[in-house]
Amino acid sequence: MQNKDFDALIEKYLNDELSIDEKSNVESWIRHITDHSAAEQLSAQEQTERGERIFKALGKRIGTPGEAIVRPLHPKRKIVFQRPGLLAKIAASLLICCSLIFCFRTRLFEALNIHQYASVSNSGSDITKTILSDGSIVWLKGDSELTYPLKFKGNLRNVNLEGEALFEIAKDPAHPFEIHCAGLKTRVLGTSFNIKHTSHKIEVNVLTGRVFLSSAKSAPLILHPYQKAVYLEQKKIIVKQAEPVIEVASLTRGTEYMMQFNDARVSDVLHRIENKFEVQITLTDKRIINNRVTADFTDQSLLNTISMMSDVFNLDFRIDGQSVTLEDKS
Repeated sequence: MQNKDFDALIEKYLNDELSIDEKSNVESWIRHITDHSAAEQLSAQEQTERGERIFKALGKRIGTPGEAIVRPLHPKRKIVFQRPGLLAKIAASLLICCSLIFCFRTRLFEALNIHQYASVSNSGSDITKTILSDGSIVWLKGDSELTYPLKFKGNLRNVNLEGEALFEIAKDPAHPFEIHCAGLKTRVLGTSFNIKHTSHKIEVNVLTGRVFLSSAKSAPLILHPYQKAVYLEQKKIIVKQAEPVIEVASLTRGTEYMMQFNDARVSDVLHRIENKFEVQITLTDKRIINNRVTADFTDQSLLNTISMMSDVFNLDFRIDGQSVTLEDKS
């Protein structure tokens, strides 16, 4: 690998600009070069140069320590070597090597801990729900797997999908959300859509917002609500469907995506919100518990949903982790 390619790869890794598969390859390579036997295969100059470049990149992310203050442990004690030149050089070399190895490995693994991932798979027929760190909800369907970071960092929110899932992506224009599925990359800012990967093709159905699709051999394609596109794996091209008829009920069946209420009791609405977002809601004003609500909270975040409920009943609200409190403004 050329030096400039190496530098660019490390920089992209630390800025979270690689796909999950690319990050995994980088992390495996870093673990490989920190292994003693692998390190011996590099010349001293190569080890030094690569170490310096990685340290330089890491310094931007985890901080570069200032100069150390060195004080003698035994200022009055003198140590006399019988062969001062040779022994001093050996001792100094060992000290430097041990220090560099410890520092190199420690700071590399600190960088590796930046990206911690989880995988959830669904081998059954029921749909499972995963709430990501940004509040996005993924409804994972049968025979599917989702790989995602425990906490999103960097400029992009990257996940990997195998199979089929319905996505409700939290809006964050500064941090686009990307789904990598086979050779198709789907990028959104905040929207809802369904991705289905079957034999040799991937279907993308958009429910709300805009979705950007791209692949190795196709120009980027933008889909709007109720539009559909198909990615053909063998040809590596994206084909937009002429006038597709998207069956929302079919795509959302088995999920809690639809949050439409018609003359529903407040208690029932709050219960649905608790189930969908996995929170506990405390309503201090019990007088409105049996009031009726007609509203549509479909494709809304927890914050937006609670905010709209508060506006309707003139309430204040607090969201603290998984706890939500609604109380009378007076």
